[in-house]
Amino acid sequence: MARVVRIILIALVALAVIAGGGFWYWTTTPAYSLEQIRDAVREHNLSKFQMYFSVDEVAESMVKDLLASPVRKTLGGEMLERILSSGMVSQTTVQHEVASSIAGDIKTLVDTGSFAPPSGSNFDKASMGTLDQRLGIKTISLTKVQGIKVDGNTATVTMLLHSGKFDTDLPLVGEMQNKDGYWQATSILNTVEVFGKLFELERANASE
Repeated sequence: MARVVRIILIALVALAVIAGGGFWYWTTTPAYSLEQIRDAVREHNLSKFQMYFSVDEVAESMVKDLLASPVRKTLGGEMLERILSSGMVSQTTVQHEVASSIAGDIKTLVDTGSFAPPSGSNFDKASMGTLDQRLGIKTISLTKVQGIKVDGNTATVTMLLHSGKFDTDLPLVGEMQNKDGYWQATSILNTVEVFGKLFELERANASE
């Protein structure tokens, strides 16, 4: 009887070790980090969000792509377009200012659940708060993760988003980097396509 009890205890310990190892491995995957990002937004936990989502890097990648594309005129309006076209300031400076503004807007949204009101600067046309009024940024939610492809320390994530404002699905492709034990979102790879589609939907909605 004692031998049977020992065998059962050994089996239970072995199962606990295996389960613990499985959970530890799960916490080191991109899928786990994506869950933490989603939960942090729901909980308004900014510190947790920033651990798994590099706000400044994502904002810089978004703005760099948008300002280098035809979308930039629609994005920033006439004022920002004149600034960019005039040569009075470099595009790098504008990129940094807009990215900084958007990064701040993202942090405010996660922390409070809403965007800060426009400050009145020349870059407000490209702020997330102003874009939310036009494109319904806050109504966009993650429908599902369609695929994760890991190549070394880089993971490419394909997701399906849903715009509540336009009742339309939008594909989003992002990139994550391995930070030695966890993964962090660092860029959006199809920013121009996503915003181009949203502006197209805005125009179509206005013409109805």
